[in-house]
Amino acid sequence: MTEITVKVGSVTNAQKGRRILQRNGIHAVVKRSVHIRKGDGCGYTIVFNGERQTGILLLQKAGIKIISVRDNDISG
Repeated sequence: MTEITVKVGSVTNAQKGRRILQRNGIHAVVKRSVHIRKGDGCGYTIVFNGERQTGILLLQKAGIKIISVRDNDISG
């Protein structure tokens, strides 16, 4: 299984993105970024499991500014 981490510019966008994903049946959580660099904004991420493209598309359609996306294999 793959965990998708989407870095966004603010906690407000992270919370909004989480709600949008959850309304569409994708479990998501908001986490504080571990490595915050200049230009990352407040340093919050939305973390979800599932179809990467579907989640990203939902966030983009909602106007969420995505700073970066990272995939993590969690199959263990």
